[in-house]
Amino acid sequence: SRGTSTRFTFGSTTDSAPVWSPDGKRIVFRSGNDLYQKLASGVKDAELLLKSSTVPYPDSWSRDGRFLLYDVRDPKTSWDIWLLPMEGDKKPIPFLVTEFNEAAARFSPDGRWVAYLSDESGHVEIYVRSFAMNSARTAVEAGGKWQVSNGVSLDPRWRGDGRELYYTAAQNGQLMAVEIATTPEFRLGKLQPFGFTTERASPSGSFWDNTADGRRFLVAASKNNRPEPYTVILNWQEGLRK
Repeated sequence: SRGTSTRFTFGSTTDSAPVWSPDGKRIVFRSGNDLYQKLASGVKDAELLLKSSTVPYPDSWSRDGRFLLYDVRDPKTSWDIWLLPMEGDKKPIPFLVTEFNEAAARFSPDGRWVAYLSDESGHVEIYVRSFAMNSARTAVEAGGKWQVSNGVSLDPRWRGDGRELYYTAAQNGQLMAVEIATTPEFRLGKLQPFGFTTERASPSGSFWDNTADGRRFLVAASKNNRPEPYTVILNWQEGLRK
């Protein structure tokens, strides 16, 4: 309404990778090598969530507000996915720490599944894994795993009801959608492309987002993805005579 931008963070280091809390009242973000959260109203200073010697990237906040998934690059295991409890002692818990690269993790709306990317097949694909904590809430229990994509793919996103999963085909930036069923068991349904493309996201970055109902998409498109205008010159022969 004032016609001006309002700055949200004021640190001297680079702030990036913002993630909204489920209730929309807080934002988690990376600042330098650490994770912070701050009220979206901006009325209080940012609160340190995780002090790290590496560079963490927040990915997804569970709808119940209890857990935050984030990526971190380890010198030995490269990109891994960790879980940060948002209650209690907030001690990080490993979710996927392997010899492969795993990143871009997203909780399903009901919190029972996590979509993520991994290069365990030799190139980056989208996978879905079940999510459950042990009774002491100190570790993530092992569960089923399914490969969703077929070809190099990035940046998974759930529809608000959890019945569809979106991702980007990295080769051409095409947005894809796959139907998801979780009862009585997890099943993948029809895969179909959307009629538009977006910038090719990196494993730690995104150039698009979807509304919860899956009817609208906010897409950053480069000039090359937009149709070039035609210029029509009338009576051009007359111009050659001048």
